[in-house]
Amino acid sequence: MFIHKSLFTPLLALVVGTAGSIIASNDVPLIGPSFSSNFDPSDSKALSAAKAGFPDLIKSLFSAGALNQTDLVFTVDVFSAATNTSIYSYSHVGEGQNGTLTADVLNDNTISRLGSVTKLFTVYAILAQAGLEVFNHPVTRYLPELAGNHGDDSWDKVNWDDVTIGALASHQAGSGGAADFLKAYENDAGKYTPEEFLTYMRDVKHAVISPFRNAVYSDGGFAILGLVLQRLSGVPCKDAMRDILFKPLELDGMSVKAPTASDVNAIDRSRVYNTSAWGIDVEIVTASGGLYGSTADLRTAGLSILNSELLSPATTRAWMKPHSGTGSLVELVGAPWEISRLTIPVTPGSNRTRVSDLYTKAGGNGDYTCIFALSPDHGIGYSILIAGATASSARWPLRNLVGETFIPAAEHAAAENAESNLTGTFVDESSAGTNLTLTVDKGSPGLGLESFYVNGTDIRAILLGATKPIPVSARLYPTGPNSFSRSLSSLYRTKGTMRMSYRMVGLALPLAPRAAVEGGNGGLFDNSFAWMNVGFSGTLDEFIFEVVDGQLVSVTSPGTKLVLKRA
Repeated sequence: MFIHKSLFTPLLALVVGTAGSIIASNDVPLIGPSFSSNFDPSDSKALSAAKAGFPDLIKSLFSAGALNQTDLVFTVDVFSAATNTSIYSYSHVGEGQNGTLTADVLNDNTISRLGSVTKLFTVYAILAQAGLEVFNHPVTRYLPELAGNHGDDSWDKVNWDDVTIGALASHQAGSGGAADFLKAYENDAGKYTPEEFLTYMRDVKHAVISPFRNAVYSDGGFAILGLVLQRLSGVPCKDAMRDILFKPLELDGMSVKAPTASDVNAIDRSRVYNTSAWGIDVEIVTASGGLYGSTADLRTAGLSILNSELLSPATTRAWMKPHSGTGSLVELVGAPWEISRLTIPVTPGSNRTRVSDLYTKAGGNGDYTCIFALSPDHGIGYSILIAGATASSARWPLRNLVGETFIPAAEHAAAENAESNLTGTFVDESSAGTNLTLTVDKGSPGLGLESFYVNGTDIRAILLGATKPIPVSARLYPTGPNSFSRSLSSLYRTKGTMRMSYRMVGLALPLAPRAAVEGGNGGLFDNSFAWMNVGFSGTLDEFIFEVVDGQLVSVTSPGTKLVLKRA
């Protein structure tokens, strides 16, 4: 494999802001995984190197002043859908912070505040209760109290008749924050009724943007979604969360208010800091940022999403898609995913990259912050729970470090597995001149279809529609369909026999230059048209892999009706 001893040098450079130049791979891949993920990454060379190097990278953040070593308490957990377990954990308790730990220990079950990661659970509960179609329903279907506020000026009020549940979930309703309501309607008891809130949002709240114009972060919109969840379920939001998510998934440490049991295992900064946000719970914004939970809870929830435990596989895939762009080329917005469009080195030691989307959600309540992330391409995820006076700023370098360490490592572990278990020459035993060869190539994404001979003629170009052999680049990518199930979880299945579909992205040589923004010599546009040509001629570009206990044993070409077995 291409594991390089200096793997972590560029990662550390990224952390301290001196990243080297990287450019897109010459071949344009499909968005999605480069290689199949049905293997245990735990003991791969790439993951082993990432785990071994991570503590030193944390020390570098301390040394650089990016993290306050004394002030912070935090835990990092990386988990895999292939094993359904944690594959790496790291924890830190700053000097003098032991008094914040109610059980005198920081472990998997220690509870902290999740902040706006709550928003993800609110949408998860709505989808589990009502299905994906609820995204298209107008919010006034469930909250008619918001209807009928049309004004002469579109900026004056939010026109709720134009707002859907999906617009609220993806921050595209124009509903803005909730702080102005909390200030305007504050009373002695600190309680706010749903009626007061809905009246304010209908009659007073100014529109931040027009519905669906673009995404603008909205705490107020998620407070409304909490009331939608109440109407959908027939019980208060806190009870709906409990019944729809916490109980079925056994999220034992998760709650909508600070736990008060005498034996609770938590990070309670109010024990030593009277300005802590611990226990400051405002019910009207519970659905926006009110949850408490542990590392174990976040891992279980993340695996339930990757494994489609509560949602149908199609709903899961549809949910994990962008709904809006932003002013950044590398940040998209989902419902309510904060999607980081990563450029990952396609193989270790290469400066050639491909795009992989990391689905994240960040949260913060004063001196508590949280990061949650899932990578469907690799079947892994991670969470970070942070507490401390500097928790708000600490979440970003920690988010970056974990992502920049473990996502490339997972990509390289997949390449490592592919080279060991998927590459080789496969032959038609009835014809000496009929065979194909699969490779993993440094600096290139996906499996290389180095050759595909039928009766002595390389037919790769012919599969693309050419009338005669011409020089081509042909690479294969997993596309999802398989013989095991329609669930995402099948993509991470490591044992038994499974047939899975790959498609060939074939491009005539010489390849068109990548766009300038991708580090190439082209101009504004991509001229490969790679995604437009897949499946154009039916099954000619399809290859069915038969994998037994992770190893590829035969390749079927439906377009040629050939079955080729490992030589």
